[in-house]
Amino acid sequence: MDSRDFFNNLAFKWDEICNHEPLKLKKIIDLSNIKYNSKIIDIGTGTGIMLDYLMQTNPLKITAIDISENMIAVAKSKYKDDKISFVNDDIFNFKEDGYDYALLYSVYPHFEDKEALFRQISNLLNNNGKIIIAHSESKEKINAVHSLSESVKHDILPSIEITAKIMCKYFKISTIIDNEEMYFIDGIKI
Repeated sequence: MDSRDFFNNLAFKWDEICNHEPLKLKKIIDLSNIKYNSKIIDIGTGTGIMLDYLMQTNPLKITAIDISENMIAVAKSKYKDDKISFVNDDIFNFKEDGYDYALLYSVYPHFEDKEALFRQISNLLNNNGKIIIAHSESKEKINAVHSLSESVKHDILPSIEITAKIMCKYFKISTIIDNEEMYFIDGIKI
């Protein structure tokens, strides 16, 4: 079973089985320092966990993209705002550029080729665009949960140092947090 099938199978019960603490999600948005009237791409939006929080930044536009059509279906059922468009596709096939921010919340381990991911996101962002990678749990907890599933046991959240080393080819790193509460790294396109 590949990642798409895995997430399609879990999509309609995802919000029941995954706990995302609202205070941590708000902290992620605060740390992200997203400016008003921005174009944001929410990569691996899943059921749209971050969309409420992104909408609080008064965006010009949000593109919520996910490879799982069932995750997109759930997210669409929750959000009817004209500022949000939903795209069921692989981010590597997505060609629309001009984004100010790219958010990857709770999805980063599921991309095997991290360098190709950063290259693609760099292509989607404006000059001085910002990438934000965040998890509302520790790296250790995420990896422990993934290790329990045959489908995602190889989807490991790397150390923040490894992520920064790959990212810095495309982005100037701004903020790094890797502790028992969260994993957060952001950077500005170079």
